[in-house]
Amino acid sequence: MIALAHKWYAVRTRSNYEFKVSYLLNKRSIKTFYPTVLKWSRRKDRKIKVARPLFPGYLFVECAATTQDWLEVKKTEGVVNILGTKTAPLAIPVEQIESVRMIVESGIDPSPHPYLNAGERIVVVDGPLRGAIGIFEKFNDKKGTLVISVDLLGRSLAAEVDNDVVERL
Repeated sequence: MIALAHKWYAVRTRSNYEFKVSYLLNKRSIKTFYPTVLKWSRRKDRKIKVARPLFPGYLFVECAATTQDWLEVKKTEGVVNILGTKTAPLAIPVEQIESVRMIVESGIDPSPHPYLNAGERIVVVDGPLRGAIGIFEKFNDKKGTLVISVDLLGRSLAAEVDNDVVERL
């Protein structure tokens, strides 16, 4: 019998079920990685730090790509699906998982960053530029540069926008 190599896969969960799904899968001896970051949360009389998911609605599982493994994962309460194609889940390169793990364990406070490439058309979804459409140029730390062009005039405007207020068109 050939031993199958274990790979990492992304599992989509119901809203706010990441911790519960991770717990239930670990009870079934399925290794999970549920990256969290500490964020300030306001209570009635104080502020406390609470663990929040780094990727809300997702966690990672390490298993062999067998039908039995997929059934165990899919029948877990709170699991919506395993990311991949219609015919098979897609593995995540171990380097990406280890990079996320290093950032989380380093104590650095990571922030979400839109998955954008230079030259992509984007739309601003919040703030004073809400609804503006343009071309994404580059990111500078926590801000990105949005370039809006008026083709007829052959002119462009550049404006800095926060990373978390832009989306791909």
